[in-house]
Amino acid sequence: MSDDLNKKLTKIIPLGGIEEIGKNMTIIEHDDEIFIVDCGIKFADENVLFGVNAIICPFDYLIANEHKIVGLFVTHAHEDHIGGIPYLLKSINIPKIYGFKLTTLIIAKKLREHKDLKTYEFEVIDDNSEIKTKHFKINFYRVCHSIPDCFGLFIETPNGKVVHTGDFRFDLLAQGDETDILKIAEIGRKDIDLLLCETTNSETRGFSSSEKNVVDELRRIISKAKGRVFLTTFASQLSRIEEVIEIAISNNRKIALCGRSLETNIEMAIKANYLNISKNSFIEPREVKNEKPNEVIILLTGSQGEEMAALSQIAVGKHPWIAIQQDDMVIFSSSPIPGNFLNVENLMNKLYKSGAEVIVNTQKQKIHASGHATETEQQLLIKLINPHYIIPIHGEYTMLKNLRKNCLGIGLTSDDFIQISNGQIVELDNGKVKATDDFVDMYDVFVDGNTINQDSTNLLKYRQILSQDGILNATVLIDRRSKKIIDLPIISIRGSFYAKSTPPLVAKIVYSIKKNIEEAMQKISRPIENNEIKGIVEKTTDFFIWKNKKKRPLVRTAIFDI
Repeated sequence: MSDDLNKKLTKIIPLGGIEEIGKNMTIIEHDDEIFIVDCGIKFADENVLFGVNAIICPFDYLIANEHKIVGLFVTHAHEDHIGGIPYLLKSINIPKIYGFKLTTLIIAKKLREHKDLKTYEFEVIDDNSEIKTKHFKINFYRVCHSIPDCFGLFIETPNGKVVHTGDFRFDLLAQGDETDILKIAEIGRKDIDLLLCETTNSETRGFSSSEKNVVDELRRIISKAKGRVFLTTFASQLSRIEEVIEIAISNNRKIALCGRSLETNIEMAIKANYLNISKNSFIEPREVKNEKPNEVIILLTGSQGEEMAALSQIAVGKHPWIAIQQDDMVIFSSSPIPGNFLNVENLMNKLYKSGAEVIVNTQKQKIHASGHATETEQQLLIKLINPHYIIPIHGEYTMLKNLRKNCLGIGLTSDDFIQISNGQIVELDNGKVKATDDFVDMYDVFVDGNTINQDSTNLLKYRQILSQDGILNATVLIDRRSKKIIDLPIISIRGSFYAKSTPPLVAKIVYSIKKNIEEAMQKISRPIENNEIKGIVEKTTDFFIWKNKKKRPLVRTAIFDI
């Protein structure tokens, strides 16, 4: 790559996933090229946001720079990494969507449920793929997670080398989708400048339980069950689901599947040859009542207490074919995602009241293993990669902070660790990483069904700005014929900063607004438009207030012709 290219900075911009669980999305940009890593959703609390199913990142920056986009890389097929893709494709064209085989199949299935999508094309990649663009070279390494076909990225840019972990863990007993330790070590010998590291399980000490141990415990529990067994887990836990199906068959139990996402993922996994399952052992949910209690197992969705999921519908007696009976056993082979604890507790209480025995994951009875790296697993990866800088991603604030503690525990310094926020622009300059004070426009975008709820999104966007940065009202008196501003503009500021304590700043803003509008009018032969005046006011106030107060108030401009 030429010296001329090195003079331009490489930008890294997280649009989501920082200080939150979900909405994982990161932009990497150099000059006239942008590629995107993941595009997920965050599930909304319907008790607070009525009528809102999910929250996605704002796409304003990508819409404005659509001509630069070269592709979207999807690390794996979890909703917090793929759920926003249909809405992204309703906004912009994506030349290529890159992913491992199972990931692309699940995304394609999801996209068929949506209309009015712009152009896109899939390219299936694998561990040995290498993607080259004008400015970037991207390689991949396989990681173990809680769904097959997951990868991390090794990205070579004109200003340095970057590794993006995706979601990962180390399971030394796993078979098939192991984290590729040898390839990670090989990448680590290439002088990595920056590691973008997921943090979701950074507060857990040691190594997490192996999936093999989880399956062994489930086998023990299911083999002793005297009645019907209900088992709920994440629909993406395909290797565990396959093992549970084999356990059911070995215990002469027929299997019923309840839940759309579960059925879809199994269908796609069979299509991708990740599951080797005979359909002869399956029955339809409506046939469950015809089976003896000790000869059936029901695999179902609802491990997070989702109101419309199969287990919740059964617990409240709303399922058309299945109801909880005395001596039923319900196994939660999962753990609550942060924010879902109350929903899960409420669901368990309903199941207990219905007479079911409820089995949950405990320290003594391990029936779930996280798909995310623990403290020791993060430290192992960081040692292997050996980066100059680390930026934590994919986690709430305490998780991000705990990754810092984990880094300090293996000899890194505070200077090596950079904590940022969603929308913050990070610059990579010849191996040096700097978190700037600049942000792209950030706010929550609400999804209602298959559409973006623009009215609610705009309302919340304005409320967030008002609560954090306040409002600035500007009044401009203009004579368009003489191309003059009559007197100085009048501004009032609420909730941003105390104007009376900073008269020099207010004076600079007022005089600059007048000067900039008059200069703009002199440059054009036609009368200036109101939207052009408003744009000048917004740009001028934004420059001075951000520079001096680090705030971006909502700007409202009233224009009067004299």
